[in-house]
Amino acid sequence: MPLPSANSYFQDGTLQGFGTQGAVRIVQSFDAIHGAHRFEPVRGMNFIVLDDPAKIDGDGARKPAPGDPKPADTTRFTFTPDADGRTTLAADGAILECANVSIQPNQTLWFHWAFTRFDWSPANDFGLFAAYHGGHTGGSPIYTCLLAESLQLERQNRWFTEWQAFSWRPNTAFSGTLLWIVSNGISTTIPTPRPGANARPSALLLDCVELS
Repeated sequence: MPLPSANSYFQDGTLQGFGTQGAVRIVQSFDAIHGAHRFEPVRGMNFIVLDDPAKIDGDGARKPAPGDPKPADTTRFTFTPDADGRTTLAADGAILECANVSIQPNQTLWFHWAFTRFDWSPANDFGLFAAYHGGHTGGSPIYTCLLAESLQLERQNRWFTEWQAFSWRPNTAFSGTLLWIVSNGISTTIPTPRPGANARPSALLLDCVELS
């Protein structure tokens, strides 16, 4: 089946056709840190925010309210090299999933994304897109794209990206599952996470998911 085209811009106000892990919500606007920028939808009235940087305690650690979903375990998305030439150890975050997606060789997947960080070094929160053949997402994806790293933004003295257009055109027919991930992470040379790897989360924004 294709992407849920009737809800590709999330205009029905629901997550119909998509699965979630962690905090994923539909919004009409979203503020970057300290109100530095207000994000509005690329099209229509709604877009998606993965994770919730507002739900923290005085030390910046996660503080979900009763009944909130548990943060998604993102440790399998640890990657190297990162912007520091080290390993970013992933901790937790949020995931949006679309299963049973079919993309023909003459089709292109499009979406718009933005990333906003709410943390500092040595944190390296990140946004990631991954595609898996079939319905199992525990193995290796056939395609990944690192969308953003906190460390890159920090070096540019920036707290967020603007909306960015993304496209993927598989060389062969694709039938499987798509994931969009935002994760707390930490850049390190040691094999175990330092304190702070799951401190204040960043947010990945998503809009206009479609095939053409």
